[in-house]
Amino acid sequence: MPPQGSPVVADASAAMDARQGGSFAARHGAALAAGATALVLLAVAAALLPRKSLDTPPAPPAHWFDDRGGLVSPGYAGAKSEYLQQYLPLFLHTSVLIVTERSAPSGAIEDYTARAANAWRIGAKGADNGMVLFVFRDPRTVRLEVGYGLEGPLPDVEAKHLVEATLLPKFAAGLYEEGFDDFIFGLEKKLKVYAGETDRTSSATGIVEYVFGVLRQTPRVARSVWTAFGAADAQGRVVLVLFGAVLASLLAYALAGFVEGLLALIQLPWRIATGSALHALSRERLAAEFAPAEFIRRPPRSLVAIATELRLTTIAWGLMCVAGFVVGVAFVGMGTEVFIGERGQFSGAGITTGWSVP
Repeated sequence: MPPQGSPVVADASAAMDARQGGSFAARHGAALAAGATALVLLAVAAALLPRKSLDTPPAPPAHWFDDRGGLVSPGYAGAKSEYLQQYLPLFLHTSVLIVTERSAPSGAIEDYTARAANAWRIGAKGADNGMVLFVFRDPRTVRLEVGYGLEGPLPDVEAKHLVEATLLPKFAAGLYEEGFDDFIFGLEKKLKVYAGETDRTSSATGIVEYVFGVLRQTPRVARSVWTAFGAADAQGRVVLVLFGAVLASLLAYALAGFVEGLLALIQLPWRIATGSALHALSRERLAAEFAPAEFIRRPPRSLVAIATELRLTTIAWGLMCVAGFVVGVAFVGMGTEVFIGERGQFSGAGITTGWSVP
């Protein structure tokens, strides 16, 4: 066996470093090229997207009580937003979103609110226990969208009675905050039976929703910035391009790593048969490298040489890329949950009514 400082060992180390550098460059070069291509394609696609009409569903609200119509004070809206986000999912197993608008959209209000509620996906997947209350300042109209799962405990007749008994009288007197308080209190009373039935079937649901609700919280400054950005980017093109570009680049990077790892795995039998590092392994060399003093100072050189020659790190990297690719694809289906709500569905059930000023 050549001594540690011999030219043979030095040449082997240099060759090993060259192979490592080449593998790194190939992996990252392919990933960056794929990512750059994805960026260009996404930019072109976003530029060619047709502009949406003004009556399409708005971006997901930044708060669970989103007072776009300016009906209540900022302090009241903030307090109710925290209450709706944390208390109702935990104790009543229901997700309730309240949105006020300055004016109603053109066309049928029910079409607009149904599209918005389904786009925001309030409520848990499968349970469909979401509810969205829309209040339009002009022309003084209220629309309550009820998820599939709440149509039983809160049918249209009871929903209409709840709105007319709580919201409309106070709204007619200009007492908007009191009206919202009465509505939430009345809703809680009607949903307690539903919450009790849900507790008997799945006692952990509320805790899970509460944990995810806490995880979704962001600093108020960040949410304010997001709201301003959403107002400026009303068509959603910038968000689409940024999100799509980042996701496509990561998926392309993972795919490139998987291909390289797969090629290394295919070549593994040939490298085992023809490699020199594995055949040069000896018991004496391993004993020397695994001596306590030597092992603490640096990893066993023979094992490092074998791993490099067989490209084991590339194979391991390919496996990690497969896992990352799966997670990325799953995120495409669940990405909307990051912003607000879960995956509840709405059938269009609900009530539409209005209030008058005496």
